Formats: sequence, structure tokens, C-alpha cells
Amino acid sequence: MAKQLAASGTKILFPIGGKLVLIISLLLLTSLSTITILVSVFMNRDIRATAEENNFTVNQRSAAEVETTIKMIRADTLTLLNILSAIPNEALMQEAAHFFFEQNTHIAAIVTSEPTDNWELINSSFFSSNGVQPERVPAFIEQNSDAVRRAEFGTELLKNGTPVFGIPMLVLLGSWRNGVAMIIFFSAENITENFGTGTNASFMVNETGDALVHPDQELIRNGANLSNDVFVQLARRSTEQQVQTQYTDADGVAYFGAFQRLSVANLTVFTHIQSYVVFEGILATTRRNIYLTVAVLFLSILFIWFFSKTISKPLEVLTVAAERIEEGDYHLEHKTKNKDETGVLMQSFVNMSHGLANFERFTNKAIVRVARKGKLPLGGVSKMATVAFIFIRDFSEMAKGLNAGELVQFINEYMLRMVPCITNTGGVVDKFLTHGGVIVMALWGTVESAGSPEADALNCMRAVLMMRASLKSLNQEWKGKAVSHIKMGCGINVGEVVAGQMGSDDRIEYTVIGDTVNLAARFEGPNDLFDTDILITENVHKLIGSYLLIEEMPSIEVKGKIEPLRVFSVVNMRDTDQAAQILKDLESIPKTSSTISRRCVGRNGPHTMAEVRERW
Repeated sequence: MAKQLAASGTKILFPIGGKLVLIISLLLLTSLSTITILVSVFMNRDIRATAEENNFTVNQRSAAEVETTIKMIRADTLTLLNILSAIPNEALMQEAAHFFFEQNTHIAAIVTSEPTDNWELINSSFFSSNGVQPERVPAFIEQNSDAVRRAEFGTELLKNGTPVFGIPMLVLLGSWRNGVAMIIFFSAENITENFGTGTNASFMVNETGDALVHPDQELIRNGANLSNDVFVQLARRSTEQQVQTQYTDADGVAYFGAFQRLSVANLTVFTHIQSYVVFEGILATTRRNIYLTVAVLFLSILFIWFFSKTISKPLEVLTVAAERIEEGDYHLEHKTKNKDETGVLMQSFVNMSHGLANFERFTNKAIVRVARKGKLPLGGVSKMATVAFIFIRDFSEMAKGLNAGELVQFINEYMLRMVPCITNTGGVVDKFLTHGGVIVMALWGTVESAGSPEADALNCMRAVLMMRASLKSLNQEWKGKAVSHIKMGCGINVGEVVAGQMGSDDRIEYTVIGDTVNLAARFEGPNDLFDTDILITENVHKLIGSYLLIEEMPSIEVKGKIEPLRVFSVVNMRDTDQAAQILKDLESIPKTSSTISRRCVGRNGPHTMAEVRERW
């Protein structure tokens, strides 16, 4: 590292490496002969505590992952059954079941105990790929008829299906609706993966002590019952939900153990590790030269304390700088007199902060802020969001009269007015699109939410009405220029989206996908047809229509939708408080005229779509 820094042109006069070599050499020369006693005496207690904590953590993680997996399987199955019960068409039911099994390949079969309509949904791909006959499903149900009856009356159970099917299989029995049980057959491998194969062994039993997951697969294949196991009996005598303990098995082997009862199917997850595995290294150490070790440590601490002053002070400054960067303050200015690596590092921090300040402009600040706090989840998350697509109408015709420089200047000036309308109302700019023109895709309720879908939708509406007013000011300012009049087209929808980080190892971005997004994009286009500027879907109308002054347009046909969809054009904000807030927010938008704003929103604004067309 020192050579790399020197090669970059920065001269290091007092390398930290030289200081550390001096300290470590003194420590090694005086304490090498005594290191064993340090390990055996001072680490014994720490290793014991660490072993207990690790074992407890492994148990917690395994239990949480199993509980989550079973709950997801139960929830997904309930959703499927409820959907199927609402579909009158047999072909559609089969198609829905086929789609479900494509998405849930680990689920082998779903059976209900409805007397009049006993459903038996079989994942043929699962059975064929595992070489198992589906006829074993009714055989299992017949063997466990008592469990089925208990499930019909509300008791949730998890059974070992491996002895019947010959492959790792678990069967979840629970109530679908009053007096009707649902029996879910799914691969045990989906749960076994959560237990791992480290030194901490985990296993799971049901209420009767049947082994459901165990490192010894032979026990599972034979349908073993572990009720007589010392650890299992200890858990049964306990009234606690979660316990860590030490125990000795029937063969006299000591263990660190932890168990946790789950809130589903009366299951218990156990994790243990043999004590001798934990302490085998410490037991080999000796207690020689303990007093000499104490003396050496004392002297070493004195040396390190004196030497650390040359490192600790610069590191304190670096810590403050790192905290400022962590909080999003990238404007660091610091002059250092240190000529060692800490001085180089401090200057690197300053240079990095300037680079981050420039880089943040290329990303969404709200997303960066949430990601910096570690609150941006990996993978896709389902959220209720409001999506808006804002388009410059007739952009292609406008662009024909502009050269490249004028076009970029025009777009930048337009965005300077529009983007703050989004960000100041809690929205985020998902992306800028240039397909057929300049399009802004904006989101409310994804990265950060105002607290409810209604509040997020109202924030979106405030933003687009602010855009209308700001655009009016911009058109007034551009009178007589090459671009004299801009029309906005906006499509808005609210609904469930899948939000998350998407991309590749080289580049990712936070975005949303789903039918809600597609519908919002398709509602922008009809603005040209109706000569309107803001169109909302029926979903938006149902959610916040009482706050808005709107006019319904003729229904439109949308690709992928069977029936024509209702369309509503936004005239003004009916709610006076919301209108007042919009006018107040417009004061922060660059170059926006307050006189024009009052003509766009509020009681002095338009009351009919005809007035909107007349003014814009």
C-alpha cells in the first residue's frame, strides 16, 4: 500500500507500517512464549459466551426462516384456493393452478377435504421430475385421516411424508374454511436448506415428536419419533418459547443447546453443538508464565498508548469526515499537516467527497439517502404506489426547429421547472425516457411514503398541478422564442407494483414494474385525443376523487384489458387545503409566477375542462 501511495506522487515521510513493525516486534519478542496462557485463560469465557451466542443465533435464524417459509406456502395456497373458488370456469381454474405450480415448483400437490367438491391439484412436473407416482397422495391422506379431521376443525399440523413418497416431503394440514381442510404437499428440501450443515446441528420435530428435518436423513426416511430424546424432553418440560441451555444426553455427551417453538403447526426447532468441539483448542493450552504475560501486556499497553497518539488523533478527524459522508454531507474541506498514510487518507477522503457530490447528481437523491441508511431492501417488494408519466406533447415537431445545443438547453430548462415539483412533494424521478419524446416517469409511495396510498396519490396530484402552473410560467417566459408553447400530457395510476433493485453485476437501478406502471404509461397518450393535460385512472378516482374537480372522458380500450377503461381528466383541486398547499409549494419552484399560479390552482383556477383548454 505504501508503494502504491508513493507511486501516486504522494511522499510518505513517516509510514505507519514502520511504527507498527516496531511495536509488534517488541511484543513478539517478549510475549511469544506466553501466548498460550493468554488463549487458555482469558479466551475460555469469551469462547463459551460466543459458542452459546452463535448456537442461539443459528437456532433463531433457522426457526425464523422455517416459519417464514411455511407461512408463505400457507398464504400462497390460501390465495390460490380462494381464487379458484371464485372462478366458475373449469378451464380457467386449471390454468390458474398450472400457473401457480409454475411459480411454486417446490409444492407437489394441494388437496381439500370439501365433501361436495374435493379438489386435488397435482403438480405433475414435480412428480415426474422426482420419479414419484401421484397416487401416493391419497395413500398418505388415508393413513393420516385423524390429522385431516383435526385440520378440518382448525388445528394446523406438519407431517413427515418422506416414508410414503420415498423423497424428502413435508405435508402441511390446516383449515381452509369452516369444516374444510387443506393438505399441502411440498418438498422438504425447501426447508432443509435453512438448517445448514455446519458444526451447529439443527433439527425440527412436530407436536408428537416426529422428526421432520434432521441431519441424519435415515431417521427421516424411517419416520423416526424423537420423543425420548433428552433434548426434546427438556423442551417439552419447559414453558418458554425460546431457550438456550446446556445438557447431557443419554450417552453422557455434553452439549450447548437452544430451541424455539414456532407459531405455526406447533413445531419446535432445536440446535446444538458438542461442548468438546468448542473447547478442544483451549483444553490443549497451559497456564505457564501467567505473571510474566501480565507484565508484558502492561508494558506493551504503555508502548502502544504512546505510539497510538500519532495515529489516534488523525483517525478522529477521519472518523468525523466518514460520519459526515455517511450522513450525505460531501462538502469536505480539510488541510492536513500529517505526512504519513493518515494525511494521504484524509486528502483521499476530501477528493472522494467531491466526487460523490458530483456523482449524486446522476442518481436519485431520495434513493441514495434511503440506501445509505441500509433501508433499501434487496430483491422485489410489493408496494402500493402512485405512478405518473409526464410527456411533452408534440415534442418531435418542436425539436425540428432546434439545433443540438438549443434542444439540450430547452430540455434542461424544462426539467429545472418540472423535477422540483416531483421531489418537493415526496416523489422520486424513476427515469427520464426519450422514446418518441421526453418522458418523465415519477413515483410516490415506493422509496418513501407519506403514510398511506391516499396521501401518496394526493402528493402526486399536487406535483402535476404544480407542473401545470410552472409550465404556464415557462410558456410566458418563452414567448417569441423558437419554442413558444409547450403542452404537457400526464397519465396517472395507483395500485400495486413490484419495487426493487434491478439490473446486473455491472449496473443496477431502483425501479418498479407491473400492470399499474403499464396502465399509467398508456393513460398518457389519450391526452392528444381528448385535448387534455392530466388523465387519471378509475383507481385514482376511487382513492382521491373527492379531493379533485374532474370531468369524465369517453372510456378507452387498452391493450391487455377486456373491457374499456374509464378515464377522468383533472380540472383543479377541489379541496381548499390541498390547493393552498400547492400554491405555497409553488413558491419554491424556480422562476414560477405567483400570479400565474393562482390562475392555475385554487378558487381562481379553472372549474371546467373547457376553461383548461382555453387557458392552455
